[in-house]
Amino acid sequence: MPWGDGLLLAAGTKTPDIEMVGIANKEAERLSNYAGKVTVLEFWATYCEPCQSKMAELQSYPGKYPDWQSKVELIAASIDENAEIAAKHLKRKGWNQTHNVWVQLPAIRAFHINAIPTVYVIGRQGRVAAVNPRDLSQVVNQELEGKPAATR
Repeated sequence: MPWGDGLLLAAGTKTPDIEMVGIANKEAERLSNYAGKVTVLEFWATYCEPCQSKMAELQSYPGKYPDWQSKVELIAASIDENAEIAAKHLKRKGWNQTHNVWVQLPAIRAFHINAIPTVYVIGRQGRVAAVNPRDLSQVVNQELEGKPAATR
């Protein structure tokens, strides 16, 4: 199997500290850089049709939820062949409301991704709050209110 095994990380699981490359600055960074924030981690690709609407929706969140600004990190993780492909697509679409990164196979496998789009909501303590939630904003808001996934 080229990607992950499809056994997505369960709520409450400590998230892997994957390496990512910032598409804008081309600098390596780690997921742990965002510890203490609620993190939305969306895996996507330019060639994935269902990913396009998910990415467009993700771009709308900063405008819809201004109170998230300093507390929520929206990370769009491209799994395209290289960062340049993603960079051109992001520029063409004007998708600059998310923190856009590129990830390689170890990151894809660490999160057990076998289909895209896949989105993880990660709580402030670095644990999975939800995977592919129906209502992403509701999960994020509950995390911000300090209601951990296990008590919902």
